[in-house]
Amino acid sequence: MYCHKCKKKLDLPSKKVGFKETCFFCEADLHVCKNCRFHLIGKPNDCLVPNTEYVSDREKYNFCEEFSFKDNLSDQETKSKKDISKKLFDEESDDDSKNDFDSLFKD
Repeated sequence: MYCHKCKKKLDLPSKKVGFKETCFFCEADLHVCKNCRFHLIGKPNDCLVPNTEYVSDREKYNFCEEFSFKDNLSDQETKSKKDISKKLFDEESDDDSKNDFDSLFKD
């Protein structure tokens, strides 16, 4: 099990965490959507479990009874926001854009 925020491995004897339990390393809440194995962006309420209550902040503790700690980090969580953005929108890096702009004015 890993913390969604600091990505450090947590050594918890059971997979159960209290509603207000926090990470030993960064003190982030642990009973949060981003640590749940049912959390999936794009599903209704970003959750695989149908008809769950709406959670406005997915990084703050909640009282969801369906919560189940996920075992490992997903691929999305190990990539940086810049990597994900580049893949989704096929964005050029700032350096590429600057080089393209500079090449317009070269003799």
